[in-house]
Formats: sequence, structure tokens, C-alpha cells
Amino acid sequence: MSDIFALFELLDRAGPGDTESLCWALDVAGTGPDATVLDAGCGTGADLATLLAAVPRGRVVAVDSAPAFVARVRARYPRVEAHVADMANPPGGPFDLIWSAGAVYNLGVARALSSWRAHLKPGGRVAFSDLCWRVPDPPEPARNFFAAEGVTPIGAADLAALVSQSGWRVLGARWLGAAGWAAYYDPLEERLATFSGDPQLTDGFRAEIALWREHAGSYDYRLIVAEPA
Repeated sequence: MSDIFALFELLDRAGPGDTESLCWALDVAGTGPDATVLDAGCGTGADLATLLAAVPRGRVVAVDSAPAFVARVRARYPRVEAHVADMANPPGGPFDLIWSAGAVYNLGVARALSSWRAHLKPGGRVAFSDLCWRVPDPPEPARNFFAAEGVTPIGAADLAALVSQSGWRVLGARWLGAAGWAAYYDPLEERLATFSGDPQLTDGFRAEIALWREHAGSYDYRLIVAEPA
């Protein structure tokens, strides 16, 4: 097992998010108890318990490119149909809702929306979160950090415009907020204190956490719920 999977092996979350924000998205999307839902880029499965509870008479499908994460999901949630698969072309559809927490950057928003359209049932919706700037002039340490990671955040208005230009209608939008980041970073920080893996990996995560604690007001995940226009 690689160090990255060993690090997250005992953690619930592999990225920012929380139950409250997911429940908001499910409500805005109008996801019913009989719905078929996809968790695209499910990671360690942090959102699956909430998704399962939301669709007691439906189905939950989860895909991730990491076999170690999918194996953990299968062990924890036997009711979930978990696959090692490309989130742009997921098996198990069509879906009433495609949910993707912080993983849309793997495809890019425009490509993700274009790919997912064919996997939705009539009336289906998508809900995703993506990193955005919250301020017009982000601090240099934050800009430099994300540039080094190959991530280029945009503003919330630009994200909404990109969704619209991709042929989708925004039904709701909000910020994730500090609670969603703390739900990820607090357990990760505790895990890093005793983890003896690759120092480059652990130092990178410590730097990421330190950046958030110093400059959290300048960036956040933006949650979008949308439907084909």
C-alpha cells in the first residue's frame, strides 16, 4: 500500500465536506427516497452513510480510481455498488443525482458536466463542490501554494458562469464553510502526528493545513446544484 492510502486508511474523509452541506445539496436537488445516486470520486466513502440514508428504497453507486479506497468502501458499505472506474463514464446508471465532493477537478467542471449529462435520468441533477476564491485579491501564499499544486481556483461568479456556459441551470449555490474543512483537517492533523510515512507527503499536508488556518477566509469550496438547461 502506498503512503497516501496508508495515511487515509483510518480516516473517514479524504477531502473537505460534512453531512450538513451534503444534506443541503440533497434537499436542493429534490432527491427522493427511491432515487439512484452516484458518488463520483467517493474516496474513503465519507458521504455514503448520508447518501444511503437519503435513499432507503433507492440505490447508491460509488466510483473512484483508487482500488484501495474502493475496497474500503465495499467492506464498510455492502449495500453500495462500488467500482474502480472512470468518474467521467460511471457504471450503474442512469442516475437521479450525481454527487461529487471536491473531485470534479480531476475532469474539470466543463468536461464533468458534459460527460455526466448522458448518465442522468430525465429530470436528474448534479451536485458538486469545487475550490474557489472568496476574495478578489487572494493572498500571495495561497496563490503560490495552489499554483504549485497545479490548481487554478476561480471566483464563485465565474464558476456559476462556467456551469451556465456548459448548458446547465444552477438551482442552488453556497459555500462549504469552516465546519466542512475542520471535519477533514482536524482528524488528518491528528493522524499526521503519529504517521511515519514519506516526509515529503506529510510535510505537504502539514503545509496545506497551515495555509488553511492562516488564509481560510480567502478560499473555500463552492457547492453547486445544477440541472441540464
